[in-house]
Amino acid sequence: MVNITPATIPLLEAFERDEGCVLCYLWLKDEFKSMEFVEDNEVSMDEAFRRDVVASSGFCNRHMHVLHRMVFSGGIPDGLGYAMYAEDTVEMLHGSIREIQTSFHESRKRSWNVLSKERTPKAVVESAAEKLRETLEGTRICEICRRMLLADARRTRTLLDMLGHQDFAGRFASSGVLCFPHFVTSMQMLPTRRVNRQAVAALLTETELKCLKGVDDLLAEGGDASPEMAAMMIAGVEGLYCVTKKGPNPLTVGGAGPTRTRSEPRR
Repeated sequence: MVNITPATIPLLEAFERDEGCVLCYLWLKDEFKSMEFVEDNEVSMDEAFRRDVVASSGFCNRHMHVLHRMVFSGGIPDGLGYAMYAEDTVEMLHGSIREIQTSFHESRKRSWNVLSKERTPKAVVESAAEKLRETLEGTRICEICRRMLLADARRTRTLLDMLGHQDFAGRFASSGVLCFPHFVTSMQMLPTRRVNRQAVAALLTETELKCLKGVDDLLAEGGDASPEMAAMMIAGVEGLYCVTKKGPNPLTVGGAGPTRTRSEPRR
């Protein structure tokens, strides 16, 4: 029988709510808690934490916008933390661009020739573009994403341990739901758990096939809810496992413009 502990309670409560993937439901709840955490006055005044935020060039695209919406819609009453993180990050970006501007000025003061040891004008621009890419990506992942990914991993481990108990395994087999990304994550983590791995793997696989079949049937029937359910099953909740570092357009190479994708015809 599953023990009632601080780790299992959220999963049991999410399972009772019957709102689709239990891990996605808890991911969204954790996102709001993470927003509250970073906006806490004690956290936002912590210089070490603010350095970590700057090291990741602020938060990722999603969490910069979600935090902004929550602060300025009244979801979080005090927006001081957001303003401090933004100010720190803008100051860092400003300094990075000024360094590049200085290198441009120094390069233009000298006349380049093929025999000189100085970098070519093209090399100067390429170096600037690379430094800007490094600045945009940062050296750490988004702090909110990091907290959420760690919490998601803990919940997944707990769920796998719970599936090792016959009573919960039976309930999960009858009405459990995992989106495909969480199904894959669970299967990847399963070898590390002290459960009957083969039995749990079979349970997860059979349940996933049943869920996908249910969504397929709904899509065939039509209806407003079926496309949303399909999106949730295929990709998980919005923002799940999204890119946790900002970066330039991935379809550009060295500033030469978009590369040809497989679906594009040759010109």
